[in-house]
Amino acid sequence: MKVLSIIVPVYNTEKYLRRCLDSVLVQEALPYLELIAVNDGSKDHSIDILREYQARFPENVVLIDKENGGHGSTINAGLKAATGKYLRVLDSDDWFDSTNFIRYLEKLRDCDEDLVVTPYTQEYTYTGGTFAIDYSFFEHDHVYHAADLVFDDSMMYYTMASSSYKTSLLRKCGLKLFEKTFYVDMQYNIYPIPYLDTVRFLDYEVYRYFIGRPNQSMSQASLQRNYPNHEKVLRFLIDYYASFRGKLDQNRLDYMGLIIYLMYYTNMDLVCMKLKNRRDAYRHFKELDLHLKQAVPELYQRTNDFAYLRASHKLGYLNIRFFNKPFCVMLNLCRKLKKG
Repeated sequence: MKVLSIIVPVYNTEKYLRRCLDSVLVQEALPYLELIAVNDGSKDHSIDILREYQARFPENVVLIDKENGGHGSTINAGLKAATGKYLRVLDSDDWFDSTNFIRYLEKLRDCDEDLVVTPYTQEYTYTGGTFAIDYSFFEHDHVYHAADLVFDDSMMYYTMASSSYKTSLLRKCGLKLFEKTFYVDMQYNIYPIPYLDTVRFLDYEVYRYFIGRPNQSMSQASLQRNYPNHEKVLRFLIDYYASFRGKLDQNRLDYMGLIIYLMYYTNMDLVCMKLKNRRDAYRHFKELDLHLKQAVPELYQRTNDFAYLRASHKLGYLNIRFFNKPFCVMLNLCRKLKKG
């Protein structure tokens, strides 16, 4: 059994693909590594590059070539094929720091925790800047019980870029992501939490997260265009949380609630500033907000931390329907002044 299976979802990334694969398929890593490249119906030359690497590394590269089904479908397919003890995802326009990756792999051989978390760096295309996401508030190489971990709004939760889960745990929790849907990484981030027992934090900065590629899912244009996907995933998270109320310790519930809370904030911002049709924004927001109120009242109460949502609840959402954009412009200005 290999130590680590890495799923690499691929869709029209021929420009970046070699950098991604070369960062992983380094000689020292090969004895421990399975790379599952899932071509999601690419229309460029990505499949040719993948076949080339499969021929060069037949003992390490598993190639799945399928029709387009979206990011979630590639992870679903990769998980079915995975044979490694641990599993993580590396998007094909991102890459690993090869030196830290080898150090991390050598350590991973001796790990037996459900989740191993490592820092990562965001690489900004347009500015050339970087931003490191670390977990320095937890002790390096220390094993924690998930039920004992307390997160607050200032902390970074486990992300797809930082997480290596036991493959058996992901199968145990029944991980199956939405297909042909954006933002399924948030499903991935929350799905295993109720089944998670032990967590180890390693201070090896492995993942380099490339931000700024055209049509990237987190760009403003993409968020506006794919708002229905954002709402669909958020509704799933709310219902998933609700299904574990009264069955799970409070710390893990609070952690799941934090992810929902942060995604809800993004959703509010989308409704405020991005949706062009005010009536449509009003309907979407009111329905989602009422759904949260009915499904998870305690999280609904927490959304009152947002001044705009507090006003919406008091005014019966009239601020969204009649003066949505001016109100949000003022709100964002207040935020900037407060930060300044």
